Amino acid sequence: MKQIETIFYYLLLSIAAVILILIMVFFKPITSNIITFKDKLFVAGAFFTSCIFGISIAIYPNWWRKNKKNTDHASDLSKGKTGKSFQGHHPDCSMFRSHIIIIKNKPRCAGCLGLIIGSLVSIFLMTLYLVIQFRLSIIMYYIFIIIGIFVLIFVYGEIILLKRQTFVHIILNILLIFSFLIITISVFEITKNLVYGVLTVLLCLLWLDTRIYISKYQHQRICASCKQSCKTY
Repeated sequence: MKQIETIFYYLLLSIAAVILILIMVFFKPITSNIITFKDKLFVAGAFFTSCIFGISIAIYPNWWRKNKKNTDHASDLSKGKTGKSFQGHHPDCSMFRSHIIIIKNKPRCAGCLGLIIGSLVSIFLMTLYLVIQFRLSIIMYYIFIIIGIFVLIFVYGEIILLKRQTFVHIILNILLIFSFLIITISVFEITKNLVYGVLTVLLCLLWLDTRIYISKYQHQRICASCKQSCKTY
């Protein structure tokens, strides 16, 4: 019950973040600001840092959390509490087969793989944005924001499903990070405000953390629906 409440609050914060984004772009102050290279470099640097952080938690989940009592399942396995080994951050169980992809005979977490690919591609695209001068209409940036919000909704919805397609799961997680990229650039280009650009990056981290919490809750639901008694989660 406590975890459900936590997810509920995270979802409320995520919705509030979406509303804040819309307020920033639709009620932006009327100014004649010009985006300088230093401004772009600062926003890009914040985005690069967030992507590197995302890659690190995809490879080593929860390393940054102080309380690992409820997150480090591997320690339970090493003590023989569940009798299950882990494959790609998931227990070696038929209930989690769709969460894992085999690459070169090694199991990988499909969701984390998608986040890593999405982060690397987004870093590359943000670098292009930083070094190449190009212009898009303001309408296009508004469209990008709406697309990014819809991607966020689809990702959250797909995670909640008990049954999933591995390939779709990977693609959606790639698109999640890409949505962070287009939302960040769009807010920055529309408002031409450095603070708004960096704030958007921070809100993207909130959305990512919400996705992680929903995924953890989903793992518990899957484990609870299983008839085996090991109950890793």
